[in-house]
Amino acid sequence: MTTPAADIALALSRQYAPKSRLLITASTNGAEVDGWRSALRQAGVPTLELNEAAGSDAALWLKAASDFSGEFLVPVVVFGRDMRRKNGIFLNEGALAGQHHIDNAEWLLTRQVALTHAVENSLLNQEFRRSRERQGWIRIGWYPEAALAEGNGLLLAWSSPLPLRRIRDFAARCPKITMMGPDAEALVAEVAAQGISVSGWRFAVK
Repeated sequence: MTTPAADIALALSRQYAPKSRLLITASTNGAEVDGWRSALRQAGVPTLELNEAAGSDAALWLKAASDFSGEFLVPVVVFGRDMRRKNGIFLNEGALAGQHHIDNAEWLLTRQVALTHAVENSLLNQEFRRSRERQGWIRIGWYPEAALAEGNGLLLAWSSPLPLRRIRDFAARCPKITMMGPDAEALVAEVAAQGISVSGWRFAVK
């Protein structure tokens, strides 16, 4: 019997990982992968969007994800086009096997607050202020430098937990935003649910 993504995500949010632990998805089904993203975000599991990063760029981001996991004793999920080819633990196959879980709600809440703060301040997130125009873009995950070269922008490496403070501050300066990234529509809906206006937002044409 297949364990639902929401149940696995909730279990991952309670895991205690004494060693760095990176998880990946084996699925190539876009809707299924987006379902994983949503479930992980709802559970607050840290999720890094590697997109199409390769070589030294991928190595840098994976090192950051590994360090994050080691610091907060939590598994980190990494989504990326080439991740399926790397050695790793698949979300739907071995993510829960043999792992220690914490039931202390206060400890879990304290960890969640700390890792959410760390995601907000991650050095992988970058903000670009290039003009006084009240428009800009938000990209989720890794993008090549050429894609980041123009306009006011906010690059967010993590899709979970949502770095809401950074999004809110950027949207206050640039209310007209073009959103780009995996499962962008669902992410914008969750941003709106947190009380951040998205009335001037649109999605990039793929």
